[in-house]
Amino acid sequence: MGKDSVLLVTLIEELPGRIDASFIGALAGEHAAGTAAGTADLVGVAESAAACGGFDDADLRQRGLERPSRAGAAGLLLRALPFGLLSPLNRPRLRRDAYRCVAMAGADEGTAVTAVAAALLIADLLRFDLDTALIRVRQSLLEDAPMALLDRLRVVDGGPPMDVSDPDPGLTLQRAICALATANPFEDVLAAAASGTAVAASLAGALVGARDGLAAVAGVDRNHLPHADRALSVARRLAEAAVTTLPAPETAVQNG
Repeated sequence: MGKDSVLLVTLIEELPGRIDASFIGALAGEHAAGTAAGTADLVGVAESAAACGGFDDADLRQRGLERPSRAGAAGLLLRALPFGLLSPLNRPRLRRDAYRCVAMAGADEGTAVTAVAAALLIADLLRFDLDTALIRVRQSLLEDAPMALLDRLRVVDGGPPMDVSDPDPGLTLQRAICALATANPFEDVLAAAASGTAVAASLAGALVGARDGLAAVAGVDRNHLPHADRALSVARRLAEAAVTTLPAPETAVQNG
């Protein structure tokens, strides 16, 4: 890694490790939930984004990612996360790419904007604590998101009630946010999220990995996570691509 790359990485402390931890967290959340929660789509979109440097309609279609998520509308939130990890300091780009990715899979407007919120949140958690990240996401979406979604971007005691048979994307995101607010170990975060839906557990795992890095998932037994080897290989490629897409340090400071 050259001198310029080292300077770019320091804009976000331990960026490659945080991306690795995000993938491990998502896989661990799905494993804890005991059912498919969209992590295969997360990995597929990340592989495409790493190979193409961002959203590429044709490449995603070739991978079958124009189809709805097996985890339902809430599962589409996981497809947006790679764009937050790839372009964390380029808000217009990550918003555009995340929106287009889930829209091509048939997401309605509410789900698409919620997916953008998830992408913004994981991007901000690479640099900020949860409270600060939530404030930043709400500010970014003030003109675009319905009030119902903006209201979901907050922590509520005990987490929001959910109908697990028909998970709402906004409630799923809030359940993950509420789980992330706990100061308990990683396993407890997953347990709190999984009391909502499997997608919420996977989403919470990804978010806490991005925020806390490899330390958060140090106790996860990767050998028992399905498809972990492929997922981590993709995570490394996404991290390499993310470093190249970061702006120059002085530009990043100006744009915040």
